[in-house]
Amino acid sequence: MFAKIQTLILVAISWLVQFCFLLYRALPIGLPLMVLFTLLDKWLFAGRFSFWAWTSAGLISIALAVATRRNPIKDNPYRVYSGWSGWLDKKVDGLIAWIGTIKLFNSPFCLVEDSSAYKVRGEEVRKLIDDVLRPGDILLRGFDGYLDGALIKLSGSKAGPGSEFSHAAIFLGDVNSTTDQAIAARRLQVLDPQGNWVKAAEPQKDAVRTNPQYFSPGRQRVAHAMTRGVFTEDILTFLRCDYIAVLRLPDAFKLAPEEVNKYGDRSLIADLPDDAAAIRQSLLQGETVTAAQVIQAVRLSALGKVGSCYDFQFNDAKTNQRFSCSEFAYYCYKSVHCYIGLELKSHGMGPFLVRETITPSDIYQAALTGGKFNIVWPLPN
Repeated sequence: MFAKIQTLILVAISWLVQFCFLLYRALPIGLPLMVLFTLLDKWLFAGRFSFWAWTSAGLISIALAVATRRNPIKDNPYRVYSGWSGWLDKKVDGLIAWIGTIKLFNSPFCLVEDSSAYKVRGEEVRKLIDDVLRPGDILLRGFDGYLDGALIKLSGSKAGPGSEFSHAAIFLGDVNSTTDQAIAARRLQVLDPQGNWVKAAEPQKDAVRTNPQYFSPGRQRVAHAMTRGVFTEDILTFLRCDYIAVLRLPDAFKLAPEEVNKYGDRSLIADLPDDAAAIRQSLLQGETVTAAQVIQAVRLSALGKVGSCYDFQFNDAKTNQRFSCSEFAYYCYKSVHCYIGLELKSHGMGPFLVRETITPSDIYQAALTGGKFNIVWPLPN
């Protein structure tokens, strides 16, 4: 009997805690509504209905909080709760399961209800690593629930194909601590005291090469740009995400004569190193180019820019000194812009913050509509 009394107490606590959390979720909605309704009441009715204004705002905010609450998924279809004691156990089990969905953050201090985990599962990661990925592949990934992903969608991809992707990277394969380390940061540029871009000095390059936060040798590495700048990272870390796509060049390709005449060289990157310039020239002359040639140039470009700063404002795509993630992929594939059709586009929030840049969605759409990149993951149905 005493055990049942304890269970009843836990059920009461469960209801109280979840009701308090419901009010907590409703607060960000309710406070603005209360202010708005109060101002409208004072303006239209000289404050005669302040009680009803506050009550209406509170009820609306609670209703919205209830309507948007996640419904817990029953984890085991064979779990059965019988009788009134089973009903009590079900409520207590539900409380404990619900507590497992609460995340605590301290900047600012807040609680977030989120029962989701990364949607890319272990089986898919194994398939990607064992059977799919090849050096030179462009990887696009996305997440649910991140603010930067919502902003990227708002300013760039809208609701079109690939709108779920907010980040891009280059898969390098194995990266060694000898020849690859010597290549790393070799094309690094830094700002001098006058604000001009200059070639990094050898001690600056060596500082990047020996910093594991930027150059991390090992098996199955990606190179990409995030807030710290351009760096290499283990593919297992990179694949902790909700969405992933893998794009790849065909084994051999060339431009048709009409494509050479129609498009010419679409790249805005005119000053190319010798390897990339030779590939581009071959394409513009209608010759066949192999993916192996391009991937070698891509690898050199990616490693050579390790340590470069991040392009936070997405306005440096034409100088190739700072990079957003997709600008970095655009730069690495500069030798074949005339073939793959990657072009900078105007992106912004309506007429505001317009930038000439490229987004992960742009890369995906170029593969989807241009047919030059093969989308090798997700696999076709």
